[in-house]
Amino acid sequence: MGSIFKKHSRWYIDYYQSDGKRVRKAVSKYREQAELALKKVEVEMAECKYLNVKKSKEITFKEFAEKYRRKHIQRRSRSADKQEWFLNGLIKYFGKRMMYEITVMEIDDYLEHRHEGRSASTVNRDLAMLKSMFSRANEWGDLVDYHPAKNIKLLFEDNERCRYLTDEEQDRLLSACSGMLRMIVLIALRTGLRWGEIVNLKWRQAPKSNYVDFEHNTVFVHESLAKSKKSRYIPLAPSVKHALLDYPQLSESGYIFVNPKTDKQIVTLKKSFRRALKKAKIEDFRFHDLRHCFASDLVRNGVDLFTVQKLLGHSSPKMTMRYAHLGNDHLRKAIQFLDEKNPYLFRDGHFLDTTAKNAIKL
Repeated sequence: MGSIFKKHSRWYIDYYQSDGKRVRKAVSKYREQAELALKKVEVEMAECKYLNVKKSKEITFKEFAEKYRRKHIQRRSRSADKQEWFLNGLIKYFGKRMMYEITVMEIDDYLEHRHEGRSASTVNRDLAMLKSMFSRANEWGDLVDYHPAKNIKLLFEDNERCRYLTDEEQDRLLSACSGMLRMIVLIALRTGLRWGEIVNLKWRQAPKSNYVDFEHNTVFVHESLAKSKKSRYIPLAPSVKHALLDYPQLSESGYIFVNPKTDKQIVTLKKSFRRALKKAKIEDFRFHDLRHCFASDLVRNGVDLFTVQKLLGHSSPKMTMRYAHLGNDHLRKAIQFLDEKNPYLFRDGHFLDTTAKNAIKL
């Protein structure tokens, strides 16, 4: 459970409390005393946990997960489908374990396993759900004073990535896609919608839904399905409108993108997207980067950052500022204007004043 280590001339004990808090404490300059202290702590924690276990319910993670699904996700969550996806992943890993048996180290191991090939934000969503589940378990009386995920810190999320494609690369990617994938990629490139916002699109207006309004040439994102929790309208590009009008309506559910085998919303097209990227010879690119392409194209064509912020649905201008450097043409023109306004020192690529030229060289 714990360990000992020496730092300078002192021996320390290192262990996790039952609530998940890590403790490092100096004990003695003698190793034997540190070992005895650690054993005492472990015995006390085991006795305390035993008493709490006797008060806690005999409930497996899977059993509690179904209760959590019913009482929390389905009743209170605004993004139930996404929450269900994360919950199912947790059930696969912890399903057979008793809730009171899951330790801090097991959760750490799970998060490390999940972080292989996945972003920090995805791992943090898993951890956030685990924290919520153990909190509800204590609140509902299934656990007593036991929360192993409570003090585990979220991973740092680097949201400053700004990978986008050139016009030629975008054409290559679209040519490498077909069917549903091509339609989804085109929408992402021309609207900046997130994956979840796209797969929730419906053919016509419906309560608490994203939909395409062909009459007014707009795409509506409902607040319950937006990351910012604010609804927004995006103008419908002619290329997207004509492509959608030619796209078959495959389901009576109203959703545009459905799995033909299940007649339900599409969940993922990761494999198809990776194959298309490979075919188009595009590296280091994620589906979410299509959103960066949309924003970058706007800024490079002179659209102001405030407008870009509204179209992307950013709650603050901070996230939109990552694209600011792409619209620097007006800054260059402002500097060039100084030379044009006062050509005394410099004109047509040549210095007119020899003294000034020599001074600049110095």
